[in-house]
Amino acid sequence: MFTTKEEFLEWLANHSKFSMKLHLTRIKRACELLGNPELKLKTLHIAGTNGKGSTVNYLNHLLMASGFRVGIYISPYIICFNERIQINNEYISDADLVLYANKIYEIVNQVEQELNDDMTEFEIVTLLSYLYFYEKQVDYVIYEVGLGGRYDATNLIIPIAGGITNISYDHMNVLGDTLEKIGYEKIGIAKPNIPIFTTETNESVLKVFQDYCAKVGSKLIICNHKEIINPEYSDEGMKFTYKNLKLSIPMLGYHQLKNVLLALKMYEYAMNHDKIIIKDEYIYNGLKNAKWIGRLEVICKKPLIIIDGSHNIDGVKTLVEAMKHFLTEGYKINTVFAALKDKDTKPMLELLQSISTELILTSFNFYRANTAKNLYEQTNKENVSYDEDYEHVLKAKINSIKDDELLLVTGSLYFISNVISFLKSIDIA
Repeated sequence: MFTTKEEFLEWLANHSKFSMKLHLTRIKRACELLGNPELKLKTLHIAGTNGKGSTVNYLNHLLMASGFRVGIYISPYIICFNERIQINNEYISDADLVLYANKIYEIVNQVEQELNDDMTEFEIVTLLSYLYFYEKQVDYVIYEVGLGGRYDATNLIIPIAGGITNISYDHMNVLGDTLEKIGYEKIGIAKPNIPIFTTETNESVLKVFQDYCAKVGSKLIICNHKEIINPEYSDEGMKFTYKNLKLSIPMLGYHQLKNVLLALKMYEYAMNHDKIIIKDEYIYNGLKNAKWIGRLEVICKKPLIIIDGSHNIDGVKTLVEAMKHFLTEGYKINTVFAALKDKDTKPMLELLQSISTELILTSFNFYRANTAKNLYEQTNKENVSYDEDYEHVLKAKINSIKDDELLLVTGSLYFISNVISFLKSIDIA
């Protein structure tokens, strides 16, 4: 049993993050022993390659602005572990983390002995969240899929609706090496008589979605991107019109509008499902306040520093498109990038080079982090340098940045977590 958060996290770290044995037997049995709290929650479920966290964030703020007590379950965390489990934007407290870890401890041990198979870190935290949200009596919980969908520990919930953002190449060693195979794993969250909303546009992926939904008796609803009208950059993020409502979000990039659209459609469906009247002010205020850490976030205005956790090719493509706005504004972009060694970084580096006056490659203290030198060897070396010490890189760039320059820090979300902590320590963030 645990007396501190640190003891719990140390025990948790002895479990694999994810299992290569893809099934739901372990988490299903654990939930049964707990009395199936996951089936007593009113939930919404979000899958996809990129944009899951942003969509969860918009949905969360729309529901909170409507007066509800809302839980969210996300991964990975940026600031601290507690961030993964929140109610109305408040992280689970250390005391509650220890309390609920102790409540599930014997259950985890029993399941592992019964099945002769260790539960994963993700399964254990998901199990904890089910019990926590149930006992805290939240009105809604929004669950973000950890990996894939079909065999994800979050896939035991019976949601009001599911949502899939988009399908891109990521985690191919687990999910498959084609978009169709990856899409099949994501659409695995579909369940009988529960609609799935998506902003995906790839026809072959949509065919996979449609076939799977038809097989399980779910309705696939493809969001119409034309419902977002007159999108443009503003001083604080993006402005647009939706159903004659002039709305804004504190997030940069046209790609965010797809995430907003998905959140709006799921929000509207949930409110109609529960026979709740939607007021324009709920939508306006909810989206206006929907800030999200580490996703094209302006962390400092003077000097202009933008951080973004783009960690796969689709994410970097989206980031590059968004950064072109700053090029047209006359900025030169100095980019600092770090990545995990299991990522296909060469095409990402080519894209980042295309918009960067200078590209600096670095690394950070994490067992899966790639070295700066390895990244450097994948480039053509033009306007590219490397330094293994990211703190040294950031200090040097912040001290030398000019008025017509901006600093873009991007790459792995684990890297971004380190960066935010460091910038706070030197009073930048």
